[in-house]
Amino acid sequence: MEKFHQKLKNEKDRALFVELVHGVLRYKSLIDYYINFVAKKGVKDKRILNILRVATYELLFLEKIPEYATVNEACEVASKINPHLKAFVNAILRNIIRNKNQIEESLERIKDVDYKSYLSIKLSYPRFLIDYLEESYGLEKTIKILEFLNTKPPQSIKINTKKTNVNTLTQELEKNGFKYEINSRNNEIVLILKGNIKETELYKEGYFYFQDLASSLVVKFNQEDFKRAKKVIDLCAAPGGKTFNCAEVIDGFVVACDINEHKLDILRENILRLGFDNIIVAKSNAEVFNPDFAEKFDIVIADLPCTGFGAIRKKPDIKWNKSYQDIENLHELQVRILDNSAGYLKRGGILFYSTCTLGKKENEETVIEFLEKHKDFSLVSLTTIFPDEFECDGFFIAKLRKEGER
Repeated sequence: MEKFHQKLKNEKDRALFVELVHGVLRYKSLIDYYINFVAKKGVKDKRILNILRVATYELLFLEKIPEYATVNEACEVASKINPHLKAFVNAILRNIIRNKNQIEESLERIKDVDYKSYLSIKLSYPRFLIDYLEESYGLEKTIKILEFLNTKPPQSIKINTKKTNVNTLTQELEKNGFKYEINSRNNEIVLILKGNIKETELYKEGYFYFQDLASSLVVKFNQEDFKRAKKVIDLCAAPGGKTFNCAEVIDGFVVACDINEHKLDILRENILRLGFDNIIVAKSNAEVFNPDFAEKFDIVIADLPCTGFGAIRKKPDIKWNKSYQDIENLHELQVRILDNSAGYLKRGGILFYSTCTLGKKENEETVIEFLEKHKDFSLVSLTTIFPDEFECDGFFIAKLRKEGER
């Protein structure tokens, strides 16, 4: 997506491109329901199916684009792939326009027979995910979460307090014509409501970095712990948000680890841009115990690989490329990495385990399993950042303390 996005010179074209790609991914089940309602035998050619999906998204969600323009454009693109299918595409789309009310009524009838199947189509989520989140939070809460995760996220930036402050940065935003909103839960998080802030000198000069409110709360909620710490390790640091949060407040240094060399290069570039001199970058595999780190750190940040269900607003493809087996596999991986993490802490040190996902298997159950194995750790707090309540990514933070005095 990024490759094609860069080819578009006009800002409105780029915005529409993102709208169409994310929109189709966000509502794929609903869109396919409309297409299959009128295409009784289905659509065998995937390229034609995707043309129909984009066009159907426009018909259902983009009121500013006239229906005739959507149909004409779809037919033109289809004719370049297969001229014989131009009439087929035209017929499908015109039937969707003609039968919108009938299609909506048929969907409502499913609601009366099988409510969760209806939700799976209407909200466009795989059925296993609805069932899984219902087990964790109940159906009413699950619906609120899934509805919010279908909303469009604004750009979220974190002010680099090593270089500037809230007043100075917001004044610069106003000068440059940006519409913004300061987050009420963390005033160093600013939501950019209009404009592309990455193209500005403010970005190049390192006055901010991109970060969602949710991941900023690991440090924000526990600032006193980080201010007291001298040595902190971030085990899966890329893209670096929590590392930078930590580097802003600690009177010491942070070791930022990752296994991916490309991600580490990006991390190094951002450290230079942001002007931090208290971050050490290290290539390290979190799954393998590193004896060089044994009992060296006051705080371990373990923001671990997860299914990412909390980040669906930004990455709607997550809906369609994850399965229940991924939940099981990642839970096991998380427990293995946390086993290593325990060995990196000094006595009295604090382990922060976090994920950008929802559901108890990867969150509470991972913590329970860790505590059963590590009797020298105690639970200080568990926090679930519900996206519908905090209006940000879904997130989970566990704070665990190792027995003893530092």
